[in-house]
Amino acid sequence: MATEKTTLSKSDFIRQQPSALSAAEVVDKARAAGIAIDTGLVYNVRGRAKSKGKAKAAAAIQMPMPAKGATAQPALVARPSALASTNEEELLKIVAAEVGLGRAIALLQGERARVQAIIGG
Repeated sequence: MATEKTTLSKSDFIRQQPSALSAAEVVDKARAAGIAIDTGLVYNVRGRAKSKGKAKAAAAIQMPMPAKGATAQPALVARPSALASTNEEELLKIVAAEVGLGRAIALLQGERARVQAIIGG
């Protein structure tokens, strides 16, 4: 039974390292593993990973703006799996920025009133 040796790309090696490690520490670990990289590559790979994550999160929650003067409540949308790791406060900030702070506050107040009516508060 033959085993295939898989080799990691430099970028994959960097992505596998904990983000708590500094770029210099990642370079040292790579050198010990026989991979030649520099700190610039570490910064580039980590920076691209961050920007892709933010772009995915923003794209996943984009909702159409209601028509001017519309009073209908927006439909509830299931939380996208791409945002499962995003904390709720960050998600709330992203949504507020997307729909506007005033509209976001109005939506939250409407939801509070609806919940209070259901629980009898």
